[in-house]
Amino acid sequence: MEIELTDDDHLRALAALEAIVGNNDAGLAVLAAGNDGERPLPALLAVYGRHTLERILVAASGLTPSTDSAESSRLVAELNAHPQARLTFLLAEALRQQAALAGDDLATAKRIGISVLGAVHAFTDADDSDALTLLHELRNEVLRGS
Repeated sequence: MEIELTDDDHLRALAALEAIVGNNDAGLAVLAAGNDGERPLPALLAVYGRHTLERILVAASGLTPSTDSAESSRLVAELNAHPQARLTFLLAEALRQQAALAGDDLATAKRIGISVLGAVHAFTDADDSDALTLLHELRNEVLRGS
């Protein structure tokens, strides 16, 4: 199921993750304040984390927009049966539940962001420097309108 994130959501989540990597609590607090109508930061990071981890899983599975229907069905079935994918879905649900209880709590937002970064690290072996490079690339992708 596709999770709807606006470009602004993407950019706000990426900025929050950059603030977490940089241990910039003041910057994180500004992002947590948000504007009217924006998701609380814990909820946004949980949704963004799920979105990003699902994208990583799909890429790792070999699914592409040009994959034919029969092959897509086979790859999706393999993906859904894979223990790593099931654990990823479980993590995403746990983060969503944590965010639902957190409201707009900044400490919980930071912990959710740390969990998202940890999951990305688990998939990519990225250290904090590599994570920042990845976050910058993801931000550039959003800005390019991809």
